[in-house]
This record gives sequence, structure tokens and C-alpha cells, in this order.
Amino acid sequence: MFTAHPRQMSRAGIARATGLSKPTVSALMADMTSAGLVRVASEGHRTGSIGRPAALYELVPTARQVLAADIGATKMLIGVGDLFGNLIVDREMETGPDAPTAFERLGRAISAMLDAIDEPCSAACIGVPGIYRTGSDRVEQALNLPGFDELSPRAWLAEQLGVTVDRVHVDNDVNLAALGELAHLDDDQPGGDFAAISIGTGIGGAIVVDGELYRGGTGSAGEMGSLLLQHPEPGEPPVTLEDVASAPSIRKLFGRAIEDGYDSGLAPSSDVPDILAAAEANDAAARHVLHKVAESMALAVSHLCLIADPARVVFGGGVGVNPVFVDAVRERLEGLVGAPPELAASSLGRRAALAGAVSMSLRIVHETLVPEVLGDQRR
Repeated sequence: MFTAHPRQMSRAGIARATGLSKPTVSALMADMTSAGLVRVASEGHRTGSIGRPAALYELVPTARQVLAADIGATKMLIGVGDLFGNLIVDREMETGPDAPTAFERLGRAISAMLDAIDEPCSAACIGVPGIYRTGSDRVEQALNLPGFDELSPRAWLAEQLGVTVDRVHVDNDVNLAALGELAHLDDDQPGGDFAAISIGTGIGGAIVVDGELYRGGTGSAGEMGSLLLQHPEPGEPPVTLEDVASAPSIRKLFGRAIEDGYDSGLAPSSDVPDILAAAEANDAAARHVLHKVAESMALAVSHLCLIADPARVVFGGGVGVNPVFVDAVRERLEGLVGAPPELAASSLGRRAALAGAVSMSLRIVHETLVPEVLGDQRR
């Protein structure tokens, strides 16, 4: 009810929206007001020429709070959100060298946040840089953050918050980034079919079909970083998209380009933003690297178009949000696909997965909130 109509509503308006009788709505509002879930916002407005104005009810944003976290290969974002998805408090911190260190730091940050707001969290969601298996509560293929072998993230987080495991969701970070993009689409943007590709320390992808995340048969749909770009010669390792287009690979390619004689005004150890800026300014070594990276990414996106036909591809991560990178991929994709999708940099940037984690944890709350409150009131 309040998800569809989050603003102020009168009891008559609620009755019209839900189809419930006015006496039922009155009893429901009394119970939920008593439980602190809704409140009378104002005296409201008159619906006729006489009588008292109708009372308007609104949801109390802090009636329930949720925890969200995005554990990246180098950085972590952690926040507590209210019922409207607004972050009450958030912070960024270093991940550390491995998963056990990351979770130790995450645990301390959670304790400090909950102490600061002095309120419990009703649900939680965290994003991890790998494939999460719900059945075993394990993270696999987190190549850029070792040490997940002995960790059970869902059980660990449930214990940290003092909630049951069904109040906790763990997911791949790029899956959550796609859900974050979906939750923050403008009203005039169709959200049914798009792909999210994150390019940073590693490369990952996610696919949204008809407004829902497509996970595939084993839950690993969209893992584009492992896409083979060429079959290796005997005795040679395979070359994947991540070997060419990830941030560490771009830095290596740039250093190699200078070794191979391409002119540049940058030092061989320059970072990706400087390399892309130099490419835009026609630096020879940087242009060479950008051409190679964009060509590889455009090839990967063309394969994605043939299989999933997304209307839009949203690039995220430290590399993906750079407009120079997006423009270069767009230019090369036009020669590979007859009707290329719209390409765009994420408007949420590095906070997309955190936004998705808030959105997913709120789904858990919304599914049980009203029955839970009414059950407590009527015991």
C-alpha cells in the first residue's frame, strides 16, 4: 500500500486505493499508528464545504531500518537506510588484503553504526565480488579478494544483527548494482531490459529482463570478465576480457605500449583516469591502449546483444563510468551491431551496488512489515 503510494494519504484515499472498507481502513490505521509505523501528517484538506478536514497519514521513515554493504576488491561501502531507501548514515573504508580481514572490518563498522543510531536493523543485504551460492552459504570465484573459503556470509551477518537468516540477503555486487540502477530509473526511462557492466579491478555483468534480475541456471549469468577473446595457442594462457579491459590490465597495457615505442607525456605507471584523459588529448600510447580496450569491450557487448538484446547497457565501476571509455566503446560497437543498444555511464557511480543492497533489503522488510506489525498489536 505505502510502496505504491508513499506520500500522504487520507483514510478515504487509502480505502479507494486498496478496495478495503472505510471501517477496516480506520482500524488498520489505528493499529499501525499505535505501532509507530504511520503517523498523522497534518490536518489535511477539506473534501467539502463543511466539516473537519480529512486527516492525512504518512509512513514513518525510521519505523524500520536496514543495513546495506558493498564489499569491493579494494573498498567497502556500508550504510543504514530508512523505509524510503534514504541513507541515514554511511561510510567508506578499505577492504583489506582478504575476505576475513574485510569481514572483521565490516563487523566493527556495523557495530559502530548501530551504536550511533541506537536502533536495530530489521534486514540486511551485502554485495560480494564473486558468485554467491545460497544453498551452501559460500562465495565462489572471488578472484580479486581471496579467503572466502571458510566464510558463511549470510549466517555471519544474521548473527551480527541478531536476526534470522531469512532477513539477510547476499548477492554478487554487480547484480546489486543492476538492482540499484533499476530502483533509480527516471520515470521517463523504460526499465524492462538492460545490462549492467562493471569495469574496475575486475569485470562483472548483470542482466535485467522485464524488470527482474536474470540469474541463469546456476546463478552466474552475466559473468563477462571470463569471456574468452581469443583461443590460446598450445601452452599459452587464454586471454579474457578482464585480461584486457580491467583497470589493472589497462595500466599494464599502457606501460607495455611505452616499452614498445609509443610516445606519451605520461609516466609508464600512470593510473587509468590519467590514461583515459590523455587518450582524449591524442596521447599516442594512451590512444593505442584505449583502442584495444574499447575494441575488446565492444566485441563482448556485441555478443551480449546477440544473446540478450538489451535496450540499454549501463557501465559502472571506476573505468566504466568514464565518458571517454563509454564513447570509445560506442564508436566501435556501431560497426559490430546493426541496431546497437543505448550505452550510458552509471548515474550512481560507485554507489550503485550499495543502492541495490538497500533496495533488496527493503524488499525483505516490505514483504513482512504490515503483517508483522499487526501481529504484534493483536497479541
